[in-house]
Amino acid sequence: MNNYTFAIELVRWWEANKRDLPWKNTKDPYKIWISEIILQQTRVEQGKPYFDAFIRKFPNITTLANAKEDQVLKLWEGLGYYSRARNLHYTAKYVSDSLDGIFPSSYQDLIKLKGVGPYTAAAIASFAYNLPHAVVDGNVIRLVSRILGISEPVDNPKVHKDINNFVSNSIEYTSPSSFNQALMDFGSMVCKPNNPECKTCIFQSFCEANIKNLVSQIPIKSKKAPRKERYFHFIDLRINNEDTTIIVQRSDTDIWKKLYELPMLETFDLRPLIELEFNNKLQEIFGINDLNFEISFSKRKLTQILTHQKIHGFFYEVKVNNKLEKINPPYYLVKRKKVSNFAFPKIINDYIRTAYNS
Repeated sequence: MNNYTFAIELVRWWEANKRDLPWKNTKDPYKIWISEIILQQTRVEQGKPYFDAFIRKFPNITTLANAKEDQVLKLWEGLGYYSRARNLHYTAKYVSDSLDGIFPSSYQDLIKLKGVGPYTAAAIASFAYNLPHAVVDGNVIRLVSRILGISEPVDNPKVHKDINNFVSNSIEYTSPSSFNQALMDFGSMVCKPNNPECKTCIFQSFCEANIKNLVSQIPIKSKKAPRKERYFHFIDLRINNEDTTIIVQRSDTDIWKKLYELPMLETFDLRPLIELEFNNKLQEIFGINDLNFEISFSKRKLTQILTHQKIHGFFYEVKVNNKLEKINPPYYLVKRKKVSNFAFPKIINDYIRTAYNS
């Protein structure tokens, strides 16, 4: 299929079928940037309320730059991939402080921003400034690999370059902004991963995958390494029957950077914690050797699937009966009704919703 036909037919389809989304009707690079960062690894339906909430809370780059990191992470809660939120905040401060709050207007300068890769830079460049830089994400890779009948793994650098060249050559024949919007919408609405709309697809007579009955087999990806299994044991502390618990902020050297969690111990298998491990952890928190504590239940298990890891979470409610004078940093006491003010990983939020509201 030639580039001219692909571009013209794609944009013609889009003009009749475009989606009405809040970030589609703006040339504001700030709003476009926010939407693109949110939509990385996030479906449109899930991302839309987050975008609306972000723009209400942080209507411009200055308000986002002046926010506290905890505020940004809390607003991001539930989207996952929290490095996106941290990079968003870092870049907002950089643009506000170093660029006088003015977003870069060239692809070359956009891609230098932290958290902005080729796809996001192309999206901002085309949507805000109508520059001819084609977007290439999973939707686009799937669409083009099916049309061209690519039978090699699409994560192969040469194949990825071929796909990028195809859309980059095609974008020259029409409005860059319209072309990229059309690519996104077509891949999401028609050329879907499962049950694509091949019978009504405008490219069905050109699509090599459709002609050869290979749609369900394309795109092909290299086999992924198995997810690492990890076993986290979270301790929900109640001190002298008071309506409080202990939380701690995670470090920036592991998953869920800078989010909050209940005190945690990690083991290498499914075994439950033994009393000595509880005692050692409580000594770390309170600095007291002889603690009187009771474990109310020993296994409430939840799981969370990450890109490369599967987290098995075990939750223990522990009642401490000692009179306590202090709590060692970085741990600190918080009222149970206030825990929702902090940003937690999904697995802990799922536990809190059940345990704290029952």
